[in-house]
Amino acid sequence: MRFILPLLALAAPLHAELLATFHTTKGDVVAELQYDHTPQTVASFITLAEGTRNIVDPLTGAVTRRKFFDGQPFYRTANNDYYKFAQTGSGNGTNNGGGPGYTIRDELTTSLTHVPYVLSMAHAGPNTNGSQFFITGSLSQPSYDLVHTVFGLVTDTASQAVIDSIINAGDGASTINSVTISRTDASAAAFDEHAQNLPVVSRATGTLSVARNSLAQWVFDTPITEGTVFRAFRSETLEPDSWLEIDDAALHLGIDATAPDSCPLDDASAPHCYYHLTTAAHPGACAPDSLVSRTVELTLSGGTLTLDFDSTGIAGTTTYTPATGDPFGGPFTATAITTGPHHLLFIANTPSIAPQYLLIKIGCDLAGTTRILGRHSTQYYDFDYDGWYQFASGSSAISR
Repeated sequence: MRFILPLLALAAPLHAELLATFHTTKGDVVAELQYDHTPQTVASFITLAEGTRNIVDPLTGAVTRRKFFDGQPFYRTANNDYYKFAQTGSGNGTNNGGGPGYTIRDELTTSLTHVPYVLSMAHAGPNTNGSQFFITGSLSQPSYDLVHTVFGLVTDTASQAVIDSIINAGDGASTINSVTISRTDASAAAFDEHAQNLPVVSRATGTLSVARNSLAQWVFDTPITEGTVFRAFRSETLEPDSWLEIDDAALHLGIDATAPDSCPLDDASAPHCYYHLTTAAHPGACAPDSLVSRTVELTLSGGTLTLDFDSTGIAGTTTYTPATGDPFGGPFTATAITTGPHHLLFIANTPSIAPQYLLIKIGCDLAGTTRILGRHSTQYYDFDYDGWYQFASGSSAISR
């Protein structure tokens, strides 16, 4: 017995007490949720799976509660010598749009890596996690380590065989019927998914002001707070497939910003119109809502890239400072600027620096008195292959 007990202890998983069972069209998959390492990610997953907190319906924009993953297909799979995984959880069955109406930060740790058969969050860049996740297959995929948040382990062979069958079946051939959460000991029972400082989704409070044939706008009852995202969907018929998001009405109140009194919606030219208006408040948000007169610094493997934005927030001067040698640079312009509670991204056109076109994705982790610190993942555009490819990653800083 003195030999057997230590061996059993070594074979035990990191955490087997909080379990998610995916009932799929290919069979059941049991995952051990790693709530001690990734508490926000696990809390978000559980509340989405059980439908116990507000979300923004990705199809209509309405505030609702439902079991988010029920009926979701594994719409994307990879099955080659380098990557094996199955991805799901968008809420609309595709990789376009979707999500629960809020984002959470990365929870990265060297204790959890992309070995075979793990659950990991899919995202569009640092700190943009929502509801999408993927399950790895029989290969280790180390390029995802410290990039995507691993939050669950699949250790039993029967579940692993189901994952293999989902991956082998290909895109859209398998579906999650339902998800069951179970807790098998006191520590798992004590984990409170509603006490992990997650974003809060609500119906917007205020007044709709309409000037016929001119402008419809939403007037806020009370000022929104830093990190709040306001979204608007509209329909002229109330049919389920008629709801479209008004992109120009999307509002993110960033750090140090002044809360607006109102937000324009549309031109009010339709004879009648219906709206779903929501807010998502993100605790601890530290990203700006614009780049006006800010400086962005990116650490690259061979030096530092600095982008000094002017008062327009869409142009300025860039400088590359190599580890050895003289700095050089010139003017740049920025397009497709998108900001969120803990992230921002933009495309930089830098004619004097190669690569000329960079897709810069920044996760904001900590706001100091003078700078916002975080991480970046930057891609370059390859005209020969007509696509974006990984260029560099490292630390980042944005001036306050």
